[in-house]
Amino acid sequence: MGRAMSDDDKTTGKPNDETLLKQMRDFVDTAIKAESHNREPAAADLEFLVGDQWPENIKRQRALEGRPCLTFNKLPTFLHQVTNDQRQNTPGIKVHPVDSGADVKKAEIVQGMIRHIEYSSNADIAYDTAVNSAAAIGFGFWQLVTEYETPNSFDQVIKFRRIRDALKVYFDPASIEADGSDAKRVAIVGDVPRADFKRDYPDVDTALQAMTGALGDLVQQGWMNDCFVRVVEYYYFEYSNETICLLRDGTVARKSALPAGAEIVKERSTSVPKLMWCKATGGAVIDRTEIMCKWIPVFPVWGNETDIKGKVFRSGIIRAAKDPAQMYNFWMTSATEEVSLRPKTPYIGAAGQFEGFEKQWGQANTKSFAVLEYNPVTIDGTLAPPPQRQAMADVPSGMLQMAVHASDAIKAVTGLFDSSLGARGNATSGVQERNQQRQGDTANFHYTDNLNRSIRHCGRCLVYMIPFYYDAQRVVRVLKEDGKTVESAEINVQQVDPETQQVIGVLNDLTVGTYDVTVTAGPSYSTQREEAAETLVQLSGNFPGMLQVAGDLVVEAMDFPGADKVAARLKKAMPPELTQEEGQEGQPPQIPPEVEQALQQQDQLIEQLQQEVQEAKSGIDKARLDAASREEIARIKAESDANVAMIQAGALMDKEELITLRAQLAHHHRLEQQEQAAEHQQIASEQSAEQQHEAGETAHEHTLEQTRLAASQAANQAQPGPTDEKSGS
Repeated sequence: MGRAMSDDDKTTGKPNDETLLKQMRDFVDTAIKAESHNREPAAADLEFLVGDQWPENIKRQRALEGRPCLTFNKLPTFLHQVTNDQRQNTPGIKVHPVDSGADVKKAEIVQGMIRHIEYSSNADIAYDTAVNSAAAIGFGFWQLVTEYETPNSFDQVIKFRRIRDALKVYFDPASIEADGSDAKRVAIVGDVPRADFKRDYPDVDTALQAMTGALGDLVQQGWMNDCFVRVVEYYYFEYSNETICLLRDGTVARKSALPAGAEIVKERSTSVPKLMWCKATGGAVIDRTEIMCKWIPVFPVWGNETDIKGKVFRSGIIRAAKDPAQMYNFWMTSATEEVSLRPKTPYIGAAGQFEGFEKQWGQANTKSFAVLEYNPVTIDGTLAPPPQRQAMADVPSGMLQMAVHASDAIKAVTGLFDSSLGARGNATSGVQERNQQRQGDTANFHYTDNLNRSIRHCGRCLVYMIPFYYDAQRVVRVLKEDGKTVESAEINVQQVDPETQQVIGVLNDLTVGTYDVTVTAGPSYSTQREEAAETLVQLSGNFPGMLQVAGDLVVEAMDFPGADKVAARLKKAMPPELTQEEGQEGQPPQIPPEVEQALQQQDQLIEQLQQEVQEAKSGIDKARLDAASREEIARIKAESDANVAMIQAGALMDKEELITLRAQLAHHHRLEQQEQAAEHQQIASEQSAEQQHEAGETAHEHTLEQTRLAASQAANQAQPGPTDEKSGS
């Protein structure tokens, strides 16, 4: 839970410019006073980090004495070890659907949009800068901003903006959440050169010049001078009193916007917050707008936090390492001073060896001579040896031991030992060395963990802001997990009924649904890819047959020029069931185009034969033709089913067998076409012959019938009638 909101946090209604400026100046002053115990040591830590590691009084004293102040700055190495470990394990934002209005597809689109926003606005640099500052001085920040996509566009986009100087951010001192989600006010201060300010805001600059006499305290307080003008980005909340109602159907609506006929179950008063942003100087408001977000889009990354009597003390690794670092510089400087400022050891010789050559031997400690002459003398009748330089005394061992202790103290307070720094330490085994590395990672993991919390909160802000700033129908770019593949997706697309021309729905409506955000901490995608490549190569060595079933995956995991082309060629030579996309399991294998065409031709032939059967129902020998056609249709269907079964079974064959099968099917199809053509011709010939025979028989019968009729008529005419018989009697 966040902190309770005080009356000073509540800005009811829209304040005028004068009121807003006073609120902004008062907040900056309050934040400066409340965080002075953190900001002043933080500035000193930064100076120490860049090499100013000797106290001023000691530097002045040693300079008067002619003594050196050497600096052996080890701290950047320790700091880079912490931050660079984080760079290799950049967290990723994951979006998940929550309610029924959200779905997995839209969640993937939103997640891809977030990836593209991160990529296009260099979010990784913002993350690195924030965690580097947190590890150094105890706090770092980045922010989200909105701007128009192009100068000639009304479409807005969301971008990350890094904050390089964390000391310019005045975060809400009353915030207690680790991710800063409960902050009510935040100010980001920047000094703009006077010439640039006058060019960009000429009217505001003139107004400031006019009020300088009346508001001279602005100059005294550092809000402006002859060289710079302090410009502040100020985030704050405005509150309006509203009455909300619970309706009978379970929905909640504002009383001022109730639908007609709504039945109210209960109602209550509430304060509705509205996030505002303004850009201002100490004496004028330059711009003011509403930010469509529930939280202030400024994200802190904290370092070490300690609460003492109501105050929060923040620090990084520099604070604790300052004393050991100064100790190391002192003892190493003392050891160097002991050697460099020590006088040269003298030459030792017998009396009389230097006579006549005193000048030459007197300069032997400062000049190099090719030849040094001396007088040979004898002592007790024995020739004395040549002059010899006295041996130099060793550096006091105590100095070097103290320097070693100081170096070990730096490692102890930072939690980073030799194994973590890439050097061989005192570990006697690989297990012990890994344990020391793990110890270093654990000692500084809170920096990465705090970054993960802030990134998760940033993801929630992005999920909330995207539907407001990407509210129109548009094409957005979606970045895949690999960080290289960019696709396009249409959002907020209205679906229109073609008959009524009314909107029946919206495709990929980002304003519908609730989504949650998680953060995946661990190695980045590139690191995972390298590790996967190493693992796959090892498996390929142990199992040679693996390249035949996963050779494309092995090559895709590698990072070399042309890897994608090699993987594509390997994929083409693999069985189809191994290369089918996710979600296609259990689907039949893809039929080759030439075989598919042959099957379509067979279907057309079946339809033709069926039509011939219908036409032949009124002809001669319909039963024989119908039976023959049905037999032909059954035969073709059976062969087609067999061909499809062979093709599906071919998914288990290799490439050469599949090619052979395709050739056999094509040849078989050609033979079928020839046989079918011959059968059609034979049937047509038989039908023509039968028709001719039938016509001949019909003509012959007609001729016989006419002949019989003629003979009958002739016979009837040859017989005598009854009249003739009577007259003849």
